[in-house]
Amino acid sequence: MNAILKVEGLKVEFEHPLGAVKAVDDVSFALLPGERLGLAGESGSGKSTMALSILRMIKPPGRITGGRVSLDGIELSALDHEGIRRLRLAGIAMVPQGSMNSLNPFIRIKAQFADAFRDHGLKLTSAELETRVAELLRTVGLPPHVANLYPHELSGGMKQRACIAIAICLRPKVIIADEPTSALDVVVQRQVMETLARVQRDLGCAIILVGHDMGLMAQFVDRLGVMYAGRLVELAPIAEIITRPRHPYTQALISSLPSLEKRGAMQGIPGLAPLLRDLPPGCAFHPRCPQAQARCHTEKPAVREVAPNQQAACHFA
Repeated sequence: MNAILKVEGLKVEFEHPLGAVKAVDDVSFALLPGERLGLAGESGSGKSTMALSILRMIKPPGRITGGRVSLDGIELSALDHEGIRRLRLAGIAMVPQGSMNSLNPFIRIKAQFADAFRDHGLKLTSAELETRVAELLRTVGLPPHVANLYPHELSGGMKQRACIAIAICLRPKVIIADEPTSALDVVVQRQVMETLARVQRDLGCAIILVGHDMGLMAQFVDRLGVMYAGRLVELAPIAEIITRPRHPYTQALISSLPSLEKRGAMQGIPGLAPLLRDLPPGCAFHPRCPQAQARCHTEKPAVREVAPNQQAACHFA
């Protein structure tokens, strides 16, 4: 099966007085049609930056310094500003992390759909717009009257589902959901994720879910990519990640999850994630790694296949 989205050697840097900050460092992966791919890691690992760079939404002082991104055979880096603008929402869409910051607080929900349609050349009559918006809202479990409300009149979960409805209004092939449940309670989180799953089934699209909730990832995604210090250090089917993690960082993440079977003190990851502008030599994880050896201090590990359909950037995986 051919990939719907290909990311090859993607690099993103931010200018800093003390030197360039490598926020995304040579990341490659492929997304299959209809697949759910998760990207997990600690805050600052580069997950959201990579999501924005796929859509070419990186703003100065950040810039994409290398690599290629292609959607269904179309190379995004070759598109001009107008070309990439038209591809957003129609070919690839994003469900943002903060719905309140994404919805315009001064206009009604229906007008925000109208902006999306108008921006992509769809000329709808008032009656057609009413019908289309009502259908989209029903798709995400919202009543049609929500179209006439302002964002502040909606709960957090309703705002997030409204963002999902806007994201799917032009039936994209890929949806990037950037921590869509981060500010919601667990009940609403479940409702939002069920909405996202239902939408995916209806559209037949692929999803990239960005987040740090490993429990949520285990329930939702087919494959999981684990990021650390701007690199994709492991990529494998979710069942393999949970039961047989290969990279020491992934092993530490899995070990830190609470368990109903094992009681006792919670196990965390010692130390702190390194500053991206001052990474240690060799493997960036070696100062925190219980398995680190002399080679790890000097030699940066390459991403390699360590088992069928499983990649890791570790000398000893």
